[in-house]
Amino acid sequence: DLFWVQVLSAINDAKSKFGEYPDLLHFHFFTPQGDKDKVSFYKLKVLFPHSNLELHGQEKVKEIIKRASSEAEYDSLNLEEIAPFIIPSVHQSLTKFIYVSPNLILMGRIEELTGIDLSAHATAAAEDCSNRLNSYVSSDVLDAIQRSASKPWISVTPYVKDACMPDLSLLLINGKKLEEFLEAVLWWSKVLNWSDRSDKRNPAIGLALYNRYLKLSNSWLVKEPASVDTIETSMITHYDGPKIVCSEFGNDTIPGSSHGNLWIKYLPSMSNQILGI
Repeated sequence: DLFWVQVLSAINDAKSKFGEYPDLLHFHFFTPQGDKDKVSFYKLKVLFPHSNLELHGQEKVKEIIKRASSEAEYDSLNLEEIAPFIIPSVHQSLTKFIYVSPNLILMGRIEELTGIDLSAHATAAAEDCSNRLNSYVSSDVLDAIQRSASKPWISVTPYVKDACMPDLSLLLINGKKLEEFLEAVLWWSKVLNWSDRSDKRNPAIGLALYNRYLKLSNSWLVKEPASVDTIETSMITHYDGPKIVCSEFGNDTIPGSSHGNLWIKYLPSMSNQILGI
Protein backbone atom coordinates (compact mmCIF):
# COMPACT_ATOMS: atom_id res chain seq x y z
CA ASP A 1 0.00 0.00 0.00
CA LEU A 2 1.78 3.13 -1.22
CA PHE A 3 0.15 5.38 1.36
CA TRP A 4 1.78 3.39 4.13
CA VAL A 5 5.10 3.50 2.29
CA GLN A 6 5.08 7.24 2.97
CA VAL A 7 4.26 6.60 6.63
CA LEU A 8 6.97 3.96 6.80
CA SER A 9 9.64 6.27 5.42
CA ALA A 10 8.56 8.97 7.88
CA ILE A 11 8.93 6.66 10.90
CA ASN A 12 12.24 5.18 9.78
CA ASP A 13 13.66 8.61 8.96
CA ALA A 14 12.47 10.33 12.15
CA LYS A 15 13.77 7.58 14.43
CA SER A 16 17.18 7.75 12.77
CA LYS A 17 17.33 11.49 13.44
CA PHE A 18 16.37 11.57 17.11
CA GLY A 19 19.82 11.14 18.60
CA GLU A 20 20.42 8.44 21.19
CA TYR A 21 16.78 8.09 22.33
CA PRO A 22 14.57 7.34 19.30
CA ASP A 23 12.16 5.36 21.50
CA LEU A 24 11.06 8.63 23.13
CA LEU A 25 9.32 9.54 19.87
CA HIS A 26 5.55 9.05 19.67
CA PHE A 27 3.86 8.91 16.26
CA HIS A 28 0.18 9.82 15.90
CA PHE A 29 -1.32 9.22 12.45
CA PHE A 30 -4.55 11.00 11.50
CA THR A 31 -6.04 9.25 8.47
CA PRO A 32 -9.35 9.80 6.66
CA GLN A 33 -10.41 6.19 7.15
CA GLY A 34 -9.33 5.83 10.77
CA ASP A 35 -9.98 2.28 12.00
CA LYS A 36 -10.40 1.04 8.43
CA ASP A 37 -6.65 1.47 8.02
CA LYS A 38 -5.95 -0.98 10.87
CA VAL A 39 -4.60 -3.79 8.68
CA SER A 40 -1.81 -1.68 7.21
CA PHE A 41 -1.26 -0.09 10.61
CA TYR A 42 -0.65 -3.50 12.20
CA LYS A 43 1.90 -4.22 9.49
CA LEU A 44 3.75 -1.12 10.65
CA LYS A 45 3.64 -2.42 14.20
CA VAL A 46 5.38 -5.58 12.96
CA LEU A 47 8.12 -3.52 11.32
CA PHE A 48 8.50 -1.23 14.35
CA PRO A 49 7.56 -3.38 17.38
CA HIS A 50 9.23 -1.02 19.86
CA SER A 51 7.92 2.23 18.40
CA ASN A 52 5.12 4.26 19.94
CA LEU A 53 2.48 4.30 17.18
CA GLU A 54 -1.14 5.40 17.39
CA LEU A 55 -3.79 5.62 14.68
CA HIS A 56 -6.61 8.18 14.77
CA GLY A 57 -9.51 9.00 12.51
CA GLN A 58 -10.32 12.56 11.46
CA GLU A 59 -14.02 12.51 12.32
CA LYS A 60 -13.85 14.32 15.69
CA VAL A 61 -11.61 17.05 14.28
CA LYS A 62 -14.06 17.58 11.43
CA GLU A 63 -17.00 17.65 13.83
CA ILE A 64 -15.49 20.48 15.89
CA ILE A 65 -14.90 22.58 12.77
CA LYS A 66 -18.36 21.86 11.37
CA ARG A 67 -20.09 22.78 14.63
CA ALA A 68 -18.30 26.13 14.72
CA SER A 69 -18.78 27.05 11.05
CA SER A 70 -21.33 27.26 8.29
CA GLU A 71 -21.19 24.76 5.43
CA ALA A 72 -19.70 27.39 3.12
CA GLU A 73 -17.06 28.37 5.70
CA TYR A 74 -16.15 24.73 6.28
CA ASP A 75 -15.74 24.14 2.55
CA SER A 76 -13.46 27.18 2.22
CA LEU A 77 -10.96 25.75 4.72
CA ASN A 78 -8.21 23.28 3.92
CA LEU A 79 -8.59 20.45 6.46
CA GLU A 80 -4.91 19.58 6.22
CA GLU A 81 -4.01 23.15 7.26
CA ILE A 82 -6.58 23.71 10.02
CA ALA A 83 -6.48 20.20 11.57
CA PRO A 84 -3.25 20.59 13.60
CA PHE A 85 -4.78 23.51 15.50
CA ILE A 86 -7.88 21.45 16.41
CA ILE A 87 -6.09 18.22 17.41
CA PRO A 88 -5.36 19.39 21.01
CA SER A 89 -9.11 19.90 21.55
CA VAL A 90 -9.76 16.27 20.61
CA HIS A 91 -6.66 14.67 22.12
CA GLN A 92 -5.91 16.75 25.19
CA SER A 93 -2.77 14.78 26.04
CA LEU A 94 -1.16 16.23 22.91
CA THR A 95 -0.30 19.60 24.40
CA LYS A 96 2.93 20.05 22.45
CA PHE A 97 3.74 18.24 19.23
CA ILE A 98 5.27 18.48 15.78
CA TYR A 99 2.75 18.35 12.95
CA VAL A 100 4.03 17.13 9.58
CA SER A 101 1.80 17.26 6.52
CA PRO A 102 1.54 14.25 4.22
CA ASN A 103 4.05 13.98 1.38
CA LEU A 104 7.09 15.30 3.27
CA ILE A 105 10.53 13.86 4.02
CA LEU A 106 12.32 15.13 7.13
CA MET A 107 16.08 15.38 6.66
CA GLY A 108 17.00 17.52 9.67
CA ARG A 109 17.34 16.30 13.23
CA ILE A 110 14.07 16.15 15.18
CA GLU A 111 15.91 17.31 18.30
CA GLU A 112 16.31 20.75 16.74
CA LEU A 113 12.53 21.11 16.80
CA THR A 114 11.75 19.46 20.13
CA GLY A 115 14.23 21.76 21.88
CA ILE A 116 12.48 24.97 20.74
CA ASP A 117 10.84 27.00 23.53
CA LEU A 118 7.18 27.56 22.64
CA SER A 119 6.10 28.93 26.02
CA ALA A 120 5.15 32.32 24.54
CA HIS A 121 3.70 31.14 21.21
CA ALA A 122 0.89 28.93 19.95
CA THR A 123 2.96 27.66 17.06
CA ALA A 124 6.26 27.82 15.20
CA ALA A 125 6.60 27.68 11.43
CA ALA A 126 8.96 28.67 8.66
CA GLU A 127 8.18 31.75 6.56
CA ASP A 128 7.26 31.15 2.93
CA CYS A 129 8.23 34.33 1.07
CA SER A 130 7.02 32.92 -2.25
CA ASN A 131 3.58 33.29 -0.69
CA ARG A 132 2.83 36.85 0.50
CA LEU A 133 -0.08 38.52 2.26
CA ASN A 134 -0.86 40.97 -0.55
CA SER A 135 -1.46 38.03 -2.90
CA TYR A 136 -4.69 37.42 -0.98
CA VAL A 137 -5.89 40.70 0.48
CA SER A 138 -5.06 44.36 -0.14
CA SER A 139 -3.57 46.64 2.49
CA ASP A 140 -6.57 48.98 2.11
CA VAL A 141 -8.93 46.19 3.17
CA LEU A 142 -6.74 45.29 6.14
CA ASP A 143 -6.48 48.96 7.17
CA ALA A 144 -10.28 49.27 7.05
CA ILE A 145 -10.68 46.13 9.16
CA GLN A 146 -8.22 47.47 11.74
CA ARG A 147 -10.13 50.75 12.01
CA SER A 148 -13.59 49.22 12.27
CA ALA A 149 -13.14 46.00 14.26
CA SER A 150 -11.86 45.26 17.73
CA LYS A 151 -10.71 41.69 18.16
CA PRO A 152 -7.75 40.29 20.12
CA TRP A 153 -6.40 38.59 16.99
CA ILE A 154 -6.21 41.80 14.94
CA SER A 155 -2.70 43.25 14.79
CA VAL A 156 -2.19 46.43 16.84
CA THR A 157 0.39 47.61 14.31
CA PRO A 158 -0.23 48.17 10.58
CA TYR A 159 -0.11 45.02 8.49
CA VAL A 160 2.96 44.70 6.29
CA LYS A 161 1.35 44.31 2.88
CA ASP A 162 4.04 42.01 1.48
CA ALA A 163 4.57 40.00 4.67
CA CYS A 164 5.62 36.40 4.13
CA MET A 165 2.96 33.83 4.98
CA PRO A 166 3.70 30.92 7.34
CA ASP A 167 4.42 27.56 5.73
CA LEU A 168 1.76 25.30 7.25
CA SER A 169 3.40 22.05 6.10
CA LEU A 170 5.55 21.70 9.22
CA LEU A 171 4.34 23.15 12.53
CA LEU A 172 5.29 23.05 16.17
CA ILE A 173 2.06 23.31 18.14
CA ASN A 174 1.56 24.47 21.72
CA GLY A 175 -2.01 23.43 22.49
CA LYS A 176 -2.15 25.56 25.65
CA LYS A 177 -1.88 28.76 23.58
CA LEU A 178 -4.62 28.05 21.04
CA GLU A 179 -7.50 29.78 22.82
CA GLU A 180 -9.91 31.36 20.32
CA PHE A 181 -7.77 30.23 17.39
CA LEU A 182 -10.56 28.51 15.45
CA GLU A 183 -12.82 31.49 16.19
CA ALA A 184 -10.15 33.82 14.78
CA VAL A 185 -9.75 31.75 11.61
CA LEU A 186 -13.50 31.61 10.98
CA TRP A 187 -13.82 35.34 11.71
CA TRP A 188 -11.17 36.23 9.14
CA SER A 189 -12.71 33.89 6.61
CA LYS A 190 -16.12 35.49 7.13
CA VAL A 191 -14.89 39.11 7.09
CA LEU A 192 -13.03 38.49 3.83
CA ASN A 193 -16.04 36.63 2.35
CA TRP A 194 -13.70 33.77 1.49
CA SER A 195 -16.49 31.20 1.32
CA ASP A 196 -17.56 32.90 -1.93
CA ARG A 197 -14.08 32.68 -3.44
CA SER A 198 -12.71 29.38 -4.64
CA ASP A 199 -9.91 30.74 -6.82
CA LYS A 200 -7.28 31.06 -4.10
CA ARG A 201 -6.12 29.42 -0.90
CA ASN A 202 -7.84 30.84 2.19
CA PRO A 203 -5.42 33.19 4.05
CA ALA A 204 -7.44 33.12 7.30
CA ILE A 205 -4.96 30.88 9.15
CA GLY A 206 -2.04 33.07 8.10
CA LEU A 207 -3.90 36.17 9.31
CA ALA A 208 -4.82 34.51 12.60
CA LEU A 209 -1.12 33.76 13.08
CA TYR A 210 0.12 37.20 11.95
CA ASN A 211 2.85 38.35 14.39
CA ARG A 212 1.78 35.54 16.71
CA TYR A 213 4.01 32.63 15.68
CA LEU A 214 7.66 31.83 16.25
CA LYS A 215 9.60 31.80 13.00
CA LEU A 216 11.71 28.74 12.26
CA SER A 217 14.92 29.09 10.29
CA ASN A 218 14.64 29.04 6.51
CA SER A 219 16.22 25.58 6.42
CA TRP A 220 12.89 24.21 7.74
CA LEU A 221 10.96 25.67 4.80
CA VAL A 222 9.64 22.88 2.59
CA LYS A 223 11.41 22.86 -0.77
CA GLU A 224 11.27 20.69 -3.85
CA PRO A 225 14.11 18.11 -4.10
CA ALA A 226 15.26 19.83 -7.27
CA SER A 227 19.02 19.51 -6.85
CA VAL A 228 21.74 18.00 -4.69
CA ASP A 229 22.40 21.46 -3.20
CA THR A 230 18.76 21.81 -2.17
CA ILE A 231 18.77 18.41 -0.53
CA GLU A 232 22.02 19.06 1.33
CA THR A 233 20.96 22.46 2.74
CA SER A 234 17.32 21.68 3.57
CA MET A 235 15.93 20.11 6.71
CA ILE A 236 12.76 19.03 4.92
CA THR A 237 11.60 18.40 1.37
CA HIS A 238 8.62 17.09 -0.54
CA TYR A 239 8.11 13.34 -0.78
CA ASP A 240 9.10 12.48 -4.34
CA GLY A 241 7.64 8.97 -4.56
CA PRO A 242 4.43 7.84 -6.30
CA LYS A 243 1.65 10.39 -5.81
CA ILE A 244 -1.30 9.26 -3.70
CA VAL A 245 -4.67 10.84 -3.00
CA CYS A 246 -6.07 9.89 0.43
CA SER A 247 -9.75 10.24 1.27
CA GLU A 248 -12.46 8.60 3.37
CA PHE A 249 -13.15 6.38 0.34
CA GLY A 250 -9.62 5.00 0.13
CA ASN A 251 -6.12 5.76 -1.13
CA ASP A 252 -5.52 5.99 -4.87
CA THR A 253 -2.30 6.42 -6.81
CA ILE A 254 -2.46 9.25 -9.34
CA PRO A 255 -2.03 7.58 -12.75
CA GLY A 256 0.81 8.78 -14.93
CA SER A 257 2.46 10.85 -12.19
CA SER A 258 6.25 10.97 -12.38
CA HIS A 259 8.39 10.54 -9.30
CA GLY A 260 11.98 10.53 -8.11
CA ASN A 261 14.11 8.16 -6.08
CA LEU A 262 14.95 10.11 -2.91
CA TRP A 263 12.08 8.49 -0.97
CA ILE A 264 13.51 4.98 -1.45
CA LYS A 265 16.50 5.95 0.69
CA TYR A 266 14.25 6.21 3.75
CA LEU A 267 12.61 2.78 3.58
CA PRO A 268 13.80 -0.04 5.87
CA SER A 269 14.97 -3.21 4.14
CA MET A 270 11.93 -5.38 5.02
CA SER A 271 9.29 -2.92 3.82
CA ASN A 272 8.55 -4.69 0.53
CA GLN A 273 7.90 -8.05 2.25
CA ILE A 274 5.69 -6.60 4.98
CA LEU A 275 3.64 -4.08 3.01
CA GLY A 276 3.66 -5.88 -0.32
CA ILE A 277 5.30 -3.11 -2.37
